[in-house]
Amino acid sequence: MKTVLIVLGVVVGLIALVVVLLVLKAIAGGKRAYAKLLSRIAPVTGALAAGREPAAADLQSFASDRTTRAVLHDVLTEAGKVSLFPSVFMTWEAMAEAHLVRWLCHPNELGAPPDEIELMAKLPAPGQPSLHCFVFRYRVQPPHWGASNGWMAGVAGPFDLAQTPVPYGSGTFSRFEAFDSRTPEEHAAVTLAKQS
Repeated sequence: MKTVLIVLGVVVGLIALVVVLLVLKAIAGGKRAYAKLLSRIAPVTGALAAGREPAAADLQSFASDRTTRAVLHDVLTEAGKVSLFPSVFMTWEAMAEAHLVRWLCHPNELGAPPDEIELMAKLPAPGQPSLHCFVFRYRVQPPHWGASNGWMAGVAGPFDLAQTPVPYGSGTFSRFEAFDSRTPEEHAAVTLAKQS
């Protein structure tokens, strides 16, 4: 009996170690992905570090790019200069898209920005009628592993639309399933149900 308990303890310990290593790998991967995005907006971070206002053309370019939009917002917010963020992209739709794209870029998720993305619905968050979520469809091209899935569904949110738009939603997620496999409402429900 003592031997069985020792073996069981070793197995449980190994499983716990693997889980911890996977979590640490996910955190490190997220940091690397964020650093890569941050390096793409170097003209802005460099200007801010030098005490200069970033060039309007750089701000416009990085805000219009759904891949760098969220990190630009982060940097400007941290510098107390969010007022420099181009107002045309300071919308809930643009911020929801940016947050989903940031999530998709994580190496443990899609690992890349989608080649195409379209907003399909904005609707009340299931069980949270004062909040809203945005349902997108997106796809990637070969040779990416997700290309064979065609148009996939992704949900960003939930967001309080009465607040200033920000690229953060606690339930942003994609199950990498076909967009046409459910209605937008169903995609929102199954995505946000994972948060409960």
